[in-house]
Amino acid sequence: MIGRRDFCKAFATAAALAPGVALAIANAQSASAVPTLLWVRRGGDEATIDYSTDEGFRAIAWMMRDVRAGVIGIPDWRLLQQWSWMQAWLAAYGHHVKFDIHSGLRTKTTNDYNEGVLNSYHLPDAGMVFRAGDFSAPTIPSEYMGRLAYLSQQGGVGFYTRDFTHTDVRGRVVAWRAR
Repeated sequence: MIGRRDFCKAFATAAALAPGVALAIANAQSASAVPTLLWVRRGGDEATIDYSTDEGFRAIAWMMRDVRAGVIGIPDWRLLQQWSWMQAWLAAYGHHVKFDIHSGLRTKTTNDYNEGVLNSYHLPDAGMVFRAGDFSAPTIPSEYMGRLAYLSQQGGVGFYTRDFTHTDVRGRVVAWRAR
């Protein structure tokens, strides 16, 4: 049996070596009813990722990185759950679709270059956690994807005419239409 002191040391070491991953695993265990698979593509990279594992969480964080700045952050667990729930919903009705990731984490410089929204949920907090992502599903209209995201009641949903959907997990449900 491991003692309290050894447990605390092991926990502190794990948390220092892999910030965000320990939290992700804990969240996976507490939310086992939600699927933890995502089928995503970013540029030439495509994968089906189980983000409830250390390796999978690192892989999805890498796929959602700020490509322009080369910075990897920590996606909010609720955002990943929302996306996997959306894919599971579609699959239940016979539509197995990958999400083409347009944007996840954005540094301030990248955010200013793209749109300049001051309080963007794409921007990381002090712990490098970001709470927003933009994606499209090649065979599903973005209007439908936005409505499905809104149905999940997780946060913000942006409907964009450029054929992508924005979702964030801000804690209150809002929606908007933009160019």
